[in-house]
Amino acid sequence: MGWSLEERRGRIVDAAVQLATDRGIEHLTLRAAADVAGMSWDTARESFDDHADLLRAVSTAVTRLNVPVDDVDLTAVPAGKSFEDRALAVAHGFWDRLTSDRELQLVSFEILVLALRRTALRPLAAGQQEDQRDLAAQVLTEFAERDGVTWDRPVAEVARFVATFLDGLTTSWMIDGDDDAAAAQLELLVRSLALFVEDPS
Repeated sequence: MGWSLEERRGRIVDAAVQLATDRGIEHLTLRAAADVAGMSWDTARESFDDHADLLRAVSTAVTRLNVPVDDVDLTAVPAGKSFEDRALAVAHGFWDRLTSDRELQLVSFEILVLALRRTALRPLAAGQQEDQRDLAAQVLTEFAERDGVTWDRPVAEVARFVATFLDGLTTSWMIDGDDDAAAAQLELLVRSLALFVEDPS
């Protein structure tokens, strides 16, 4: 079948994400992903420069699966409520999607550890972090526009804070699985965000 390069890469990345989710990142190779995708080794080699190229593509895909901003319903924000109530509704919706697949979160963590251990893959860790901040900035920007609030500092600074907070909270949740504690932490996050809003009424 005459797939384009983008289609071939997409099929292999999808297979790689499934493989990493099922068996762990240590079992992910380009050859194994090609086998799962039903493609030849030669086709796989023509689609990716090397293993690092595959890992970069998988990292981006996993981040977007873990933080599917398009699935966060900003229209569900309760009208007539305080900023904290409105923001908390979004935070809970965001968190529910973020934690809907623990194995995907684990793959993201495994990629990060692997990247930090291998000098050649260090840019992968930075890229994962940048993707998380960009996605946080997207949600913060859309929320502010829809909710009619103005951040008192560049949205990139607020996004960095939110992404860092959620990264730590997600790691903690993966360890203890305590949903109640996570919900309490989200409330603290929203209270902190209120400090960054001009007139958070």
